[in-house]
Amino acid sequence: MCQNNNFMNSSNASSAHVIVADLHRRITGVSTTIRSLLPLMSERTNLAFLGNTPQGDIPNVTLRQAWKISRSPLPAGLPFRIWHARRNNEMFWGLIFKYLLRCKLKLVFTSAAKRRHSWYPRQLIRSMDAIIATSEMAASFVPEAVKVVPHGVDTKRFVSPDDKQALKDELGFRSKYAIGIIGRIRPEKGTDLFVKSLCELLNEHQQFDAYLIGLTTRQFTGFEQELKKIIADAGLENRFHWLGPVPIEQMPRVQGALDLTVAPARYEGFGMVPLEAMACGNAVVASDTGAYRDMIAEGKSGFLVPTDDLPALRAALGKILANPESLETFGVCGLQRANEQFAAHQEVESILGVYQQVWNSREQNQ
Repeated sequence: MCQNNNFMNSSNASSAHVIVADLHRRITGVSTTIRSLLPLMSERTNLAFLGNTPQGDIPNVTLRQAWKISRSPLPAGLPFRIWHARRNNEMFWGLIFKYLLRCKLKLVFTSAAKRRHSWYPRQLIRSMDAIIATSEMAASFVPEAVKVVPHGVDTKRFVSPDDKQALKDELGFRSKYAIGIIGRIRPEKGTDLFVKSLCELLNEHQQFDAYLIGLTTRQFTGFEQELKKIIADAGLENRFHWLGPVPIEQMPRVQGALDLTVAPARYEGFGMVPLEAMACGNAVVASDTGAYRDMIAEGKSGFLVPTDDLPALRAALGKILANPESLETFGVCGLQRANEQFAAHQEVESILGVYQQVWNSREQNQ
């Protein structure tokens, strides 16, 4: 594996060994997992980042620039470049570059889906050269997977703050304890479950406020208004705070200001929010979807509840709100688990191992 201490910029990207793609027009959960790995990966191998927006100090290349990189002479000793995709459109463009434009590429795809892929992605996946699954369940839907590689959290970015109250004050958080939900405002993310469960609890527990962090797209503005009416009917307009979307580079500070992070999604492919919360020393309550069962130590770092079960979610939250001292206990356990079992450097090592396996095959580009 080629060592490289400096990330590629567009002027020398032709020396890239790997092209990592993130072609979604917005920053999503998948985007966050991709981008969190870039600095660590760039320390270990030459790579180019194909994305619509840069990630911090990491520059991005366009599709046209990626095409130029893919058709440029290969670095010495490299049989082909690797194109790493996580979405349908990224697989599609990799196939176009490889087969139509005759670029010397091998295609790697990471699958997080916990259900059978529909017809179109199945056709794309069949043409991949190597498949990584993010969990054993995800692997069961892509039997061709060469390795299961759970996502990891960047424990250098997501850290437990030295002074949580000072961070709250700086960010304008008003309450002694902060309960947060992070993600798009939509039913799939369980935003309504979060609101309804806390509407029945916050009047009893005056030290807690609720913070909703995430974008509301036009499709779900009516859904948001319905939730605001529920909150108003409960007389809690001043206890629920709608922060809107937070830039990805600011997310560690926002997570660090929370005491309890709630992830009540009805469906999640993997889900990074609980891991990021644990790395910040937060207690976590999550639904039993994604890979949350593997992350949370039940009754030690938080609670896992059945999916789409409002009474169970309310009960789990009620246990913590009635015993605020448990926040610190859960947070310490979660922090330890995040650092010891789910650190991003472990994910990077496994991904680079798959790349090396593909390179070692030394099959010629078809």
